[in-house]
Amino acid sequence: MNRLRNIFLLITLLCVSLLTHGGLKPGETAPGFTLKTLDGPAISLQALVSKGHVMLVFWESECVYCFMHISEFNALHDKYSNKGLTIAAINFLGEHDAAVREYVSNNGLKYLVLADRVKSIDVASDYKVIGSPTIVVIAPDQKILYYGHKVPDISTWIH
Repeated sequence: MNRLRNIFLLITLLCVSLLTHGGLKPGETAPGFTLKTLDGPAISLQALVSKGHVMLVFWESECVYCFMHISEFNALHDKYSNKGLTIAAINFLGEHDAAVREYVSNNGLKYLVLADRVKSIDVASDYKVIGSPTIVVIAPDQKILYYGHKVPDISTWIH
């Protein structure tokens, strides 16, 4: 019984450590990347931030919370894309392009979707993604403004 309790405490401490120290922090420079879009051409983070703020959404097709936020991301895209916000959804589980295309089509995503099967996994690792959705807001100077699992209030940075 004592050994089981020690194992439970160890697992709890590891989980708390991951949750409190796992992600990137506001003020840090966002790791650069270049990923393919669903349309084929590759785009870099540098090219995205040159247009303004970027909201990265790390997602997977089986994530219920990701699905629940699609309308919210679409609304943010509609409201802020002409004010310099790019929402870029990164499928980070290495799902096949055909499956990602079908999901995007069936669920009406209006924003940019990046699906570079293997490279997306590496980018998720660089961003220390531990769950989905993981949302990262990046300023034009490539500094992280927000890192978390809830949709932030974009009006804090874009008016």
